[in-house]
Amino acid sequence: MREMLADQRTYEVTAANPTSGYQRMNNNIVSRLRSLSLIDGKTAYQLKTNAAQCPRIYGLPKVHKQNMPLRPVVSNIGAPTYMLSKYIGKILQASINSSYNIRDSFSFCSFINSVRLPDNYVLVSFDVTSLFTCIPRDLVSRTVIERWQEIRENTDICLDLFLEIVEFCLGCNYFSYKGKYYKQIFGTAMGSPLSPAVADLVMESLLDNVVGKIDCPVPVLKKYVDGLILALPPDKIAEVLNIFNSFDPNIQFTCAMEQDGKIPFLDMTLVRKHDQTIRTEWYCKPMASGRLVDYLSGHPLHLKMNTVTNFIHRVREFTTNAPRETANQIIDETLRINHYPTSLRHRLLSRNTNRTSINTTVNETPTIYKPMLFVNDLTQRLRKSFEAVLPYITLAPRYENTTRRMFNNMKDTVPMEMRNNVIYRIPCHDCDASYVGLTTTLLKQRLSSHRTTMNQLETLRNNGNNDATTEYELERLKEKTALLQHSIEHDHRFDLEKTTILDQHRRQSALPILEVCSIINTPRTVNKRSDIDSLSSMYVGILHTLKNQQSNSRNTTTHQTHE
Repeated sequence: MREMLADQRTYEVTAANPTSGYQRMNNNIVSRLRSLSLIDGKTAYQLKTNAAQCPRIYGLPKVHKQNMPLRPVVSNIGAPTYMLSKYIGKILQASINSSYNIRDSFSFCSFINSVRLPDNYVLVSFDVTSLFTCIPRDLVSRTVIERWQEIRENTDICLDLFLEIVEFCLGCNYFSYKGKYYKQIFGTAMGSPLSPAVADLVMESLLDNVVGKIDCPVPVLKKYVDGLILALPPDKIAEVLNIFNSFDPNIQFTCAMEQDGKIPFLDMTLVRKHDQTIRTEWYCKPMASGRLVDYLSGHPLHLKMNTVTNFIHRVREFTTNAPRETANQIIDETLRINHYPTSLRHRLLSRNTNRTSINTTVNETPTIYKPMLFVNDLTQRLRKSFEAVLPYITLAPRYENTTRRMFNNMKDTVPMEMRNNVIYRIPCHDCDASYVGLTTTLLKQRLSSHRTTMNQLETLRNNGNNDATTEYELERLKEKTALLQHSIEHDHRFDLEKTTILDQHRRQSALPILEVCSIINTPRTVNKRSDIDSLSSMYVGILHTLKNQQSNSRNTTTHQTHE
């Protein structure tokens, strides 16, 4: 990663964290859009941010390539321009009506199996080398201007302002790594919601420009992100590749030729027959492990069956160049290494997986999905109960063991004071009590607010006056927070330097419940009783049980340590 960031053409080190400056500029642009009546109040509220965080970079190894080079990904969730980039990206994406794009593997399989190539034509694939980081920003601006007639149909923003917003969002590509701050001075960042739309727009412009320069028919030209599949005469391949690479010196393509009439593309192998028709076979990269949801895993049975059924359907649909027995052998071997019983494998293979569309009446009440931690047997019973009483609510199982938990050190840790949407605890310096609070802004800002009111209290104490004005000010401070009330009534001080985070959640609506749970589970809190009155007595009992179990576990561990 350090070698990658040493590329001075793409990245440069910045002296300080520019988050606050970009946040201010982002909010100013949103205010302009609102003042011009180009967006409504709700949209303006969504696009503004007051607790932005610095993006962080991490690398995903490309395990299917030699020497496993890293794919840089910048996590932009919570960044100053994240929501604005997402808004502009949706406008650009809605403006692309491509005849080259592949919607999915099934539609491409149906298309390619109906193709008969001209005589002496072969299949080749072109791939862009690191597309996102190789797109010049001036090329993006030119492309937006060239395709403005299509874009303006999806927005009321004028061209000049739209270009300003696009250039601003692309110019805010920065991140942190190992305590240093970097700015991406060239290309777009993988991880920004604007990058896929920009890349797709530039590729569309490239194809429209290049196709007119090719002096032979191209019966097949399809695109999936940065990969192309083409049908060309063998003697024209080098010439066409040069035409593609001449579009922009920064966007360069590599070429892969078919071998023995076969070439892999997406999750299938394209096979050119002697009569120039195309057939397909199921394909997976040599590094693929063949792992699906294991039969012995703790996932619900219906999820395992859905996953397996979908896998069987894909293998059979994409295998048009081999008998059904060959596809069944692939399926059976994959299910075997995932510990599916022999009898179940035989039943699944004998089942007809052809899918037909069924006309169903549209439900007037939209389905509401609610996530719930999956607990075997309990979750299934709850789903049935909900279906009987609230048919429009569907429980979506959420699982404890995720890849995020297994690989949780890939990005730099966000400093505690720079986190938002947190439940925090401040211990009292003079007793064993503590204060539990909630903040949706940066914890640093909330602690600064606490520090300001505590300084006001210290000033009143140091004055030594007991007049009516001082009493009034003390009563006013007591009403602000339970922290100040405890400080005033007991003449205690809270240690802000020992603040800890108890919980964190991305959804702000979940924070009040988490705060109540944290108050109940934290011994000797100074919080007011009104903070926990809203919690059902049923949950209070469960929380107290968990609290006692945790306490007993800690005591047992301590006792064993002493022994």
